[in-house]
Amino acid sequence: MAVKGVDISEFNGSVDFSTLKNDGVKFAIIRTGFGSDYPGQQDKRFSENVRKADAAGMPWGAYHYAYAKTRQGGIDEAKHCLRLLNGRKPLYGVWYDMEDNSTLGGDLLGAAQGFCDTMEAAGLYAGVYASLNWWNNYLAAPGFAQYDRWVAQYYSECQYKGSYGIWQYTSTWSIGGKNFDGNWAYKDYPSIIKAMNGEKEPEKEEPDLTEAEVKKLARQEIEAYFAELAKKPVSSWAKDAVNFVKEEGLMNGDANGQFRPQSFITRQEVAAVLKNEREKE
Repeated sequence: MAVKGVDISEFNGSVDFSTLKNDGVKFAIIRTGFGSDYPGQQDKRFSENVRKADAAGMPWGAYHYAYAKTRQGGIDEAKHCLRLLNGRKPLYGVWYDMEDNSTLGGDLLGAAQGFCDTMEAAGLYAGVYASLNWWNNYLAAPGFAQYDRWVAQYYSECQYKGSYGIWQYTSTWSIGGKNFDGNWAYKDYPSIIKAMNGEKEPEKEEPDLTEAEVKKLARQEIEAYFAELAKKPVSSWAKDAVNFVKEEGLMNGDANGQFRPQSFITRQEVAAVLKNEREKE
């Protein structure tokens, strides 16, 4: 079971939530800000985006960009986030965005615990966002298992082996002329969070998608995106490489003689390159 949503910050500019809703967006996760509670460290469009989401009847969550390297730093960032939330209880939770390389070498688990525990003490649902690389290499400590995970991997399926509630699968979901990060939520967060708050969730009007259906749709979207890229001429940065592999007889392009340097390479294509290289020897 899954529903599709976006995450939004001031970098998306002015967002038309009605357009999002008409394009199938079921939820939005909105950036509150970043770091600790200092002037200028709030997202300039947070209040605006919350107001628009509420007006459109779209449930939303929040995320806060992390710079903390210690537990106390995580607590300080949580207090900043709580001030910006101003008593609101987002139906898609509050997420700690751990991706900044400046924090590497710090106490990442302690920072996450400081943030998430402070959120939970305030009655909010808290989780951690990170890329697949970060989850596998920097956030693998057992202590992270106590928090929900939001995994970013721009691929046709999420390859994270642990449990997770949200998968960010693309940064190029085009809606109304703007690109958004696209996400699949596998948990019914509004029901979970309303139950936490003692509220009853009304019956659903339509069924959610299964995980298999999500993977199929994600693959279709990615294939359509790269199909559009294939129609464009080879970019200047790739021309030298394309000319080299053609001259060396390593590649001849696809069935139509086109080279697609921004597309994924298949195992069959890799095998053909190796075969061509061996035949040259």
